[in-house]
Amino acid sequence: MSNFSNTSSYCQGTENVNISLAVAYGLLAITGSLGNVLVIYLVYSVRKLRNASNAFIVNVCAADLLVCAAWMPREAVLLSQPQGRAAAAAAASAAAPRTFSGALLFLGLLVSLFSHSLIALNRFALITKVPAAYRNIYRRRNTAGMIGSSWLLAVLLLLPWLMLGQEPRRSGHCGCSLLPVLSSLPGGCSIRLSPYTACLTAASILTHTALLLYSYFKIFRKVQLSVKRVSVLNFHIIHNLSYPLARKDKRLRFYVSFVLCVFLLTTEPFLWVTLFGLFEPLPSLLYNVSWLLLSLLFVISPYLYTRKNEEFRKSLRSVFGADFCRASAGVQPMIPVVSR
Repeated sequence: MSNFSNTSSYCQGTENVNISLAVAYGLLAITGSLGNVLVIYLVYSVRKLRNASNAFIVNVCAADLLVCAAWMPREAVLLSQPQGRAAAAAAASAAAPRTFSGALLFLGLLVSLFSHSLIALNRFALITKVPAAYRNIYRRRNTAGMIGSSWLLAVLLLLPWLMLGQEPRRSGHCGCSLLPVLSSLPGGCSIRLSPYTACLTAASILTHTALLLYSYFKIFRKVQLSVKRVSVLNFHIIHNLSYPLARKDKRLRFYVSFVLCVFLLTTEPFLWVTLFGLFEPLPSLLYNVSWLLLSLLFVISPYLYTRKNEEFRKSLRSVFGADFCRASAGVQPMIPVVSR
């Protein structure tokens, strides 16, 4: 799991690049922490938002918060230090804090991927099942069990590394740690990934991608074949809308396609780079660029799931007394959410 914990060991790159990367991690940490905390606060402070669908959104925000609030600030501090001081700090630092930091990152990554899959399955069940069947599946006890299982499974997958203490296999002329160093490497520094960590991460991303594509494909089919229109993003089932609604339907399909594209663009590069790293040494530049793309998912997840949700915007205005979001919500009727 040292794949996921930077020990402040620097490849021989320029200090300016490390400072720039530290600033990037600092900005991601601040924006990601604020966004995830805001969504969690709104759901727990506004009674109307307390439903099964939003419970899964809170779960993904809690997992993302582990990365944004606990791991990214530490990496930003380590990268912002001069290389000589960083090397001395790495030599003097204990292994336990580094292990704990890497474990938090890996736990947050796994739970975040599991939670995105649970959200996709929740939407799939809401739209393709009858309301009574959906309520039976997503009772409060069942929802809590699904959320708890995502954390329990991630902890169980984390235990083998904690017991074995795997290290990545490094090759090249410098001992750079796997994340998050992004440097120009005149010495040709390259990295081989820990097989357990790489395989587990790749399998989690593959499973997440397959479930996401399957669920949304079925949702698209259901929307096209049904006489009722479904607001996929806000978990609303809309009845008795007049035809044609081609313009609004196209807008809705475009936004859902945008959500899918965001997931694919942030996860797939890291997936294929990780799989390639099982067989050949990886340039650290390529690996870290793909990791930064994946890190964006921890920051933008709250925005993706709440941007088109009228209830979240109304709750935001009621809690803070300000209209922060004036964007058009598309088809947003005032009807009860069936996931209560």
